[in-house]
Amino acid sequence: MTALADPHSALLACQSLLALALILFSFEDRKLIKDTLAEPCFAWHVLGHDLKALWPRSFRLLAWCFDPQRLNRLLLLRTLCALLMLGGIANDGLRACSLLMLWVSQVLMMVRWRGALNGGSDIMTLSLLNALMIGETFNLSAQLFDRPESDLGNRISLWFIVIQSLSAYVISGAVKLREKAWRDGRALIHFLNHAIYGPLQPRSLFRRRSVSMAVSWSFILWECSMPCLLLHPQVAIVACAIALVFHGLVFWFFGLNRFFWTWISCLPALMFASYAMSPLSV
Repeated sequence: MTALADPHSALLACQSLLALALILFSFEDRKLIKDTLAEPCFAWHVLGHDLKALWPRSFRLLAWCFDPQRLNRLLLLRTLCALLMLGGIANDGLRACSLLMLWVSQVLMMVRWRGALNGGSDIMTLSLLNALMIGETFNLSAQLFDRPESDLGNRISLWFIVIQSLSAYVISGAVKLREKAWRDGRALIHFLNHAIYGPLQPRSLFRRRSVSMAVSWSFILWECSMPCLLLHPQVAIVACAIALVFHGLVFWFFGLNRFFWTWISCLPALMFASYAMSPLSV
């Protein structure tokens, strides 16, 4: 874990995990496009009807981009760029172009489905790409103006990821804390009843209010206390291990695999932050 104290190693780990996620998402998106072609309600002229009235030129340009064949080519290009990022690109220009292509493809896919089709995972994927873009822009500008080589660009990317992910955890926990249904365990029972393996059996342990309340409060307290991982790397290891289990359970019970792959891409940045805030512990 101490290797993640190095900003280059930590960012490389984030990039590799994100690249794997994007490759998987590309295969899923190709299948999604194929499966929705027969459904008129998913056609672009239906989903983008408001753009047609307000910005007709933008609508026509996007309609051209969202032709199924062109969209599949875009996903193929995204896969190739993700593979390049996974393999580690030595050439600065090629790395920047690949990253820009990944960012553009993510934005276009979100526009195609008129928002975050997969909820917070799409937003976090874009946030991760934003972080990488900001850091890469800083590194390229430093080279352009012949500034001394440094790891500041990598640190900027990592701290951007840290701020975004910790904020998301705390907000999620705070929303649950505010809702009485989460505090008394009813919300957990409701979601488990509608999960992949739902509804819960009549004698399921989770139907007991005391159990569902204890599980709900454990999630609430863990999410709200995630910033505490900055106190020490050992605390960060425990917090990230819980995150891995939590997102794995969400994947298992609800089929939200994108949440799993996207959020574990943030964990190396969180470990880096814990080392950065506790230099004496390295």
